[in-house]
Amino acid sequence: MIRLTEVYKEYPNGAKALNGLNLEIGDGEFIFMVGPSGSGKSTVIKLLTGEVSATDGRVMVNGFNLNNIAEWQIPYLRRTLGVIFQDFRLIEKKSVYDNMVFAMRAVGASQREIKKRIPYVLKLVGLDGKSSRLPDELSGGEQQRVAIARALVNNPDTIIADEPTGNLDPRKSLEIMTLLKRINELGTTVLVVTHELDMVSRFDERVVMLERGRIVRDSAAGRQKARPSRQEPSGEAQSEAGAPEAVRGSAKRGE
Repeated sequence: MIRLTEVYKEYPNGAKALNGLNLEIGDGEFIFMVGPSGSGKSTVIKLLTGEVSATDGRVMVNGFNLNNIAEWQIPYLRRTLGVIFQDFRLIEKKSVYDNMVFAMRAVGASQREIKKRIPYVLKLVGLDGKSSRLPDELSGGEQQRVAIARALVNNPDTIIADEPTGNLDPRKSLEIMTLLKRINELGTTVLVVTHELDMVSRFDERVVMLERGRIVRDSAAGRQKARPSRQEPSGEAQSEAGAPEAVRGSAKRGE
């Protein structure tokens, strides 16, 4: 569960990124977040990952209260999140397999867990048989699949995809978005931040639109009528589906 309540964010230079934002994302939801440049989308991602703190308001992410989270708890927060970037951010001199190993070792996974989990995830994203390839030996779509696998390999509660199709052609973009939807159907919450409205229209999912740091439209999945733009915490938690085998660390979460 993700809940932002009356969240404001002002940067040291005086830029106001969020202006009383209210947003609730239930476990197992799939959400598109859209809006023009400067609307606050990137700031939302930074808040959710603990990269920046809110100036005012309350931020809860997967059981962690980010208003008073201790520094030692931040790695445990990030284990519940998988982040996918537009520019892939793969380690160029490491194979697909070793990129995955790097991500798992960063959270303390055992060698046994690594050997079991990586082949499963690579097969899930359609890359079985390519574990020995280097990133520059793969197409753009395949590199993005590696990035998705890396985000998924530690079995996070939530996947955050920041413009995941920005560098891909329309066909590859549709393939990647369909893959993210498949991952969501396995029980993982998925938040996709994108400017590609044509792509969003192909999927019958909840769409949250930001402008000037506020939600101006929140359309529920399966409904043609938009939710009121009045800022009220909202969200419909869907029933959880069975998730893939877990490779998670544990920590007492801040309340």
